[in-house]
Amino acid sequence: MNERERIDAVRKSMNLSARQFAEEIHVRPGTISNMMAGRNNPSLEVMKRIMESYPTLNPEWLISGVGDMWRTPPGQEAGLFDSLAPEGKRNVVRSTTKEEPQVPAAPPKQIRNIVVYYTDGTYEEFLRNN
Repeated sequence: MNERERIDAVRKSMNLSARQFAEEIHVRPGTISNMMAGRNNPSLEVMKRIMESYPTLNPEWLISGVGDMWRTPPGQEAGLFDSLAPEGKRNVVRSTTKEEPQVPAAPPKQIRNIVVYYTDGTYEEFLRNN
């Protein structure tokens, strides 16, 4: 099922004519007519308006056809956790006490030698006596 067919499935599931559907998603009726006739592909703006008009519609299904059409049936309010994956597919985050990472102490640095360069091109090196 392509994007056009999925949009038409949404329209049919709401028992709306193309004109009524266009009014609900706030686009011109010609936009829907041209899209359904195959003259135009659904634009990002049309997809956004559909998702804004039907908040319980599954955006992943609308865009790519993955999952169910509705997160919750039309007319029901979407709950806080309705967009979660089905049972068994959830990524469960376990709470643990947070421990700060232990960074090993660096060994103390000591000066080994010092080199002084002069403007006449000469230099002098001072070595540490152990």
